[in-house]
Amino acid sequence: MTEQSPLPADLPRLRVIATYLQLELERVHRHIAEGEQREREAARQAAAHPVPAPAWTMQMNVSADPRPVAVHHGQCTVGQPRIRPITRRAAIEALTAGVEACALCRPDRELQID
Repeated sequence: MTEQSPLPADLPRLRVIATYLQLELERVHRHIAEGEQREREAARQAAAHPVPAPAWTMQMNVSADPRPVAVHHGQCTVGQPRIRPITRRAAIEALTAGVEACALCRPDRELQID
């Protein structure tokens, strides 16, 4: 049992198909180049406008059930990488609920919580 080719047998039509495929491949390469240019531009814009550090962060423990360990000022590096950004209100609520304040950055002082 021989398998029939979907391509024509004559040379002129094969050349037309080859030319068409070549043009389509060039079009695909142009689209790829445009997409890569958009990605480079987006990366450049992201680098020009870095995401600001959060004002407050919550350090979480490393167990399967993460619980708050301490509240930090956003620029404090203690507790990384187990931190997540939180709002000022969440920081105040956590500190008043008994979550510890970082002994280094002392967010309780800035938030005026005793």
